[in-house]
Amino acid sequence: MARWEDLAGYIRNTYKIKNDDGTFLELLFRLDNHRSQVVMVSRAQMPSSSQDWAIIASPFGSAAQVDLQIVLREASEYVAGGVVQYADMLCVKHAVPLGTLDVDEFEEPFELVMRTADALEAKFFGGDRF
Repeated sequence: MARWEDLAGYIRNTYKIKNDDGTFLELLFRLDNHRSQVVMVSRAQMPSSSQDWAIIASPFGSAAQVDLQIVLREASEYVAGGVVQYADMLCVKHAVPLGTLDVDEFEEPFELVMRTADALEAKFFGGDRF
């Protein structure tokens, strides 16, 4: 895959899309632990580079409801992604360059982001909001 259109087409053909605005895809997964998880994939164009990136993000809770230091320490134990905050929402986020991306280089981080966000949501919030 060398372009956003290729990755977005792959995602549309492989998964059920909840929302799609062309450069932002939202997916909802039912996990095997009777939980669900939202994952968003969006296109990012870096001003300093001609290469496009895909951002994989999955929300897991409200920043106002947890001790962020404890969440960040816990998140450091996971392989892919980092914790970011959008407004009050905490997400696990990972980015992959599109220029040389193959399916495995997308699928593995995608799965890890989804599973990490679900694990953090379960541990710190108990419920299943996302």
